[in-house]
Amino acid sequence: MDATGIIFAGLDCDGDSIEEWNRWYDLEHVPPNVSMPGVMLGRRYVAGPELHAARVVDPASGFANKRGTFLTIYTLCGDPGNAFADMTVLRDKLYDGNRMTFPADKKAVREGDVLRMQWAVADPSRSCLPEDVPFVGHTGLIAVQRRGNDAVAAWYRDTWAHNVVALDGVHGVMSLTSDTREGLALDLVFIEGDIVAQTAAIRGAAQHHVDATIVLDAPFAFIDPLRYPFADAIRASDLPATVA
Repeated sequence: MDATGIIFAGLDCDGDSIEEWNRWYDLEHVPPNVSMPGVMLGRRYVAGPELHAARVVDPASGFANKRGTFLTIYTLCGDPGNAFADMTVLRDKLYDGNRMTFPADKKAVREGDVLRMQWAVADPSRSCLPEDVPFVGHTGLIAVQRRGNDAVAAWYRDTWAHNVVALDGVHGVMSLTSDTREGLALDLVFIEGDIVAQTAAIRGAAQHHVDATIVLDAPFAFIDPLRYPFADAIRASDLPATVA
């Protein structure tokens, strides 16, 4: 079954609760969401201090001011709007059943969106097809939110994405459009290797269109469930210690 869209959420938690919150997310929050009809996959990501330093972001974004250290992406099949509505109903049921137990004042959703799949480009050196890209293996992700006219959008599909996947360590690019914010596109670049170096290489070899408005260009590292080696580095950095 082909992926039709994603649910995309940028989040934070208090620095003193990183391990506790991530364990709750892996063990109690992701499973009921992924078990829903229309949800195929749940993946989570983190931006430690070095990845925040590589972030390009509009000051009005929910990811600005060192917010949005964590990212969750649910890959969907069927109608993305229906999947999001069902997930909202499930959230209420989880609260009613006392299953959303992590303290609400120690976590925050900075940005959430429902997006529909538009196109994908796979690594030409591999046998993957475009429909395989949402499921390709990777250790890092670059999320690009952008705005532009139809010509700009076509350029990202026909030129930028192909320049990106031609680079070593890039396994695919997929692009989606927002259901909730008209004119906002999201490109996800699936990468392997040194994330900071890969981000710089992509920006050098595949610069953004001069007529595009870049809302976010941010690298994230894939989170292996139940492994949080990034926690101490976040606590020791100047990233916000609390969500307040």
